[in-house]
Amino acid sequence: MNALIDTPLHIPIEQMRDHSRWFGPNLVTLIARSAETNGVFSLLRCVLRKGFEPPLHVHSKEDESSFILDGEICYEAGNRRIIAKSGDYVRLPKNVPHTYKVITDTVSLLLFITPGGFEDMFLRCSRPALSFELPPMSEEPPGAAFFEKLARVNAELGVTILPAL
Repeated sequence: MNALIDTPLHIPIEQMRDHSRWFGPNLVTLIARSAETNGVFSLLRCVLRKGFEPPLHVHSKEDESSFILDGEICYEAGNRRIIAKSGDYVRLPKNVPHTYKVITDTVSLLLFITPGGFEDMFLRCSRPALSFELPPMSEEPPGAAFFEKLARVNAELGVTILPAL
């Protein structure tokens, strides 16, 4: 028996900042990590800013499902274009190339990753959040070193960045 997995888990809102990371200009809160779910899933709350979207990529290990809490986002997945707004659910299966663009200034969503583990990318490529809100905007975008690390970590986790079309 694993005491962590076999014990009910409760994270009060007052502790969520301790589970939050600033990922570029975005806020990512690691609600449930793979280690806490026996690898079954990870659950994240993401507040994403327009203009800091990923390149086209494909996951080899996990599905991503999003429940949009606030705002609007456009997913390109396989040959589909999906406009999702508050209250919508979107599933992106593994092995299907995808990306997204934030349509509104920000979008908030719950990201459900199955199986868990990919949250490690957010941990390794971010910094602790100093508050439970978006980080201050920087005058300059993240540098080349950030994107090189992002590519390396994604590759280690089985995610392939695809060339732009």
